[in-house]
Amino acid sequence: MKTTADAVIIGGGAVGTSTLYHLTKLGMTDIVLLEKGNLASGSTGDSAAIVRQHYSNEVSIRLVKRSIEILLSLPDETGVDVFTQSGWCFLVPPEAEDSFVENMAQLQRLGIRTWEISAQEATEDHLPGLNPEGIARVAYEPDGGFADPHLLCQGFADCARAAGAAVYPNTPVTGITMSGDKVTGVRTPNGDIASPIVVNAAGPWAGPIGRMAGLDLPLEISREQEMMLNVPSGAAAPQRAVSNMVERIYFRPTKQPGTVLVGVGHPKENEPVSSDDYDRRADADFIEDAGGRLAHRMPQLADAEVVASWAGLYTITPDWSMIVDRAPGVDGMYLAVGGSGHSFKLAPAIGQCLAELISIGKATTIDITPLRAGRFSEGDPLRSTYGGNRG
Repeated sequence: MKTTADAVIIGGGAVGTSTLYHLTKLGMTDIVLLEKGNLASGSTGDSAAIVRQHYSNEVSIRLVKRSIEILLSLPDETGVDVFTQSGWCFLVPPEAEDSFVENMAQLQRLGIRTWEISAQEATEDHLPGLNPEGIARVAYEPDGGFADPHLLCQGFADCARAAGAAVYPNTPVTGITMSGDKVTGVRTPNGDIASPIVVNAAGPWAGPIGRMAGLDLPLEISREQEMMLNVPSGAAAPQRAVSNMVERIYFRPTKQPGTVLVGVGHPKENEPVSSDDYDRRADADFIEDAGGRLAHRMPQLADAEVVASWAGLYTITPDWSMIVDRAPGVDGMYLAVGGSGHSFKLAPAIGQCLAELISIGKATTIDITPLRAGRFSEGDPLRSTYGGNRG
């Protein structure tokens, strides 16, 4: 294992591997990425991986728009198509109509290809079998869809390795070395690595990593459940990714024909757990509840069979948006933490912006100032129109 590097990235999920990839694109190749398990073995691998641009704050809209551009360009470099541009539908209840109208205007102003369709059009052209009851508005994004988390991380890592970076899976960080208030490297069971730059992109372990450098990051861990279903014989699997605010569920097709992935969306009660000690199995109550919500909206899926279920983790900030910034008071440490259920779709662009901040001192692709670490103490959190991680 290397003993020195120009930068060390902690975390082998979508954010960490994207940052690694983009640093090498900017010519910074003497870099090490450390991952405590395998690539995409944390929150990234458990993600529903839905990619949609319908946010209510400008920085997130711009980041996902750029992320889609990066996802579409990756096959030319990696030879692997990680993104399925299935299209995305957003089902909105009557109480959110005013916010919907305002958000759609902002999205279109920022260049997002999205438009309103009727519930009837959604049923006839996008989601056959959809029950339109209770749906006041529907947004359609042809550029949305879903991606493969494992292929994405592997693609980023492979490109970075080819440029000279080193990737060490199964190598947890056990300490941060410091000289005063400046980082000097990291400790691992396989030896120390001296480096003037350390990036905390550790997902659910970002809090403990931060504490190694004396940081108390405002992060809460919550257990999140999902399942995959086989659709009943004679029924068609949905061909669009869907965020359904009416029942507060999301669902999408998968690359396995005849299957659909389902989860319960926010706002809802968080389930605080330890990132090192939680039940990876989905609860029977969740399976029954989510299945019932899906069956109400898509009646033809009422008898769908559960073929897989699991629980992963969200790492949540007070305003449900990431912190992407220099670490306050710790020279040489950078933060890309608190994904709050957004970070997979933001990761390609977050990695690019963070790489710019590290290598040239400022993010130039997108202004990420709204994601600064100090916004909470300044009383300037990001605002979310819909609540929770709906953005």
